[in-house]
Amino acid sequence: MNKPHPMQQFHDMLALILAEGKRRPNRTGTDTLFVPGHMLKFDMADGFPAITTKQLFFKAAKGELFGFFRGYQSAAQFREIGCKVWDDNANKTPAWLANPVRIKGGEDFLGRIYGAQWTDWRDWREAESEAEMQALLEKGYEIRAHDPHKGVWVMRRGMNQLEMALKAIMTNPTDRRIIVTGWRPDEFDQMALPPCHVDYQFLVDTEEKTLHLCFYQRSFDSALAFNVCLGALFLHVMAKLAGLSAGTLSHFIGDAHVYVNHVEGVQEMLRREHFAQPSIDLSGMPSLASAEDIPGIFAKLDPESVRLVGYQHHPAIKLPMAA
Repeated sequence: MNKPHPMQQFHDMLALILAEGKRRPNRTGTDTLFVPGHMLKFDMADGFPAITTKQLFFKAAKGELFGFFRGYQSAAQFREIGCKVWDDNANKTPAWLANPVRIKGGEDFLGRIYGAQWTDWRDWREAESEAEMQALLEKGYEIRAHDPHKGVWVMRRGMNQLEMALKAIMTNPTDRRIIVTGWRPDEFDQMALPPCHVDYQFLVDTEEKTLHLCFYQRSFDSALAFNVCLGALFLHVMAKLAGLSAGTLSHFIGDAHVYVNHVEGVQEMLRREHFAQPSIDLSGMPSLASAEDIPGIFAKLDPESVRLVGYQHHPAIKLPMAA
């Protein structure tokens, strides 16, 4: 029996949403058809999971991910590396434009979105004695405020979750806590958009020397197929840096939806036949010799070192973003 095309499961999800999805309103003003709870799973041995029944804008996808790696908080920074997907969120969303954080940051400012959380998670502590304060200083915290009357120091350090995860993959590969998260409720009011793709868990098969990734997405604008590509690329990059093979990508979705103004485009996608999956070339990216080489590596990565090879696709389908 012939093995189904890797992206057929994605088509099946879209067809399910169109057939059984319930219509409901949302913050954008454009209704969606949605189904609650869905899962997709891809094996990188079957090729890179890029949608072929419409054009995937891979340069924008890798630009977004590498912008996250660099901790970008400005749509202008993303544009510089070929990604325009944050332009509307930065400059057209009424609630964000009225936010004092955006007003202070100015045009293109996005606040503490994914990249800020991934590379500079703010860890706050209170020290109630000089001894506690000194101990925290030795751990890399800095003093942000001091109340001499109460004898309390407010301390903060930034945590680079990407570097922590990569170090664990390389030095403690059986750890079941290798997770990168962007879900930060106390900073939602400082973000143009709270994370849609929330948690990424990396799992190492030490016998096969293979890295797997499970990620949870609370809200998936499914017709775009963008986050499947993003997750797969994240997996490949982490595997390459750690000197491992990329294994499976498991995509867990909370709210899988299609905007009503995307329905016609989705129907066109479903009428088309899949082309063969492309492959990914990361030969220009380093594999690290040891965990000592990790500090600063993500900011140095060049999106131009990643190429999608043999990508054949049907014509683009216009799917306007609901801001």
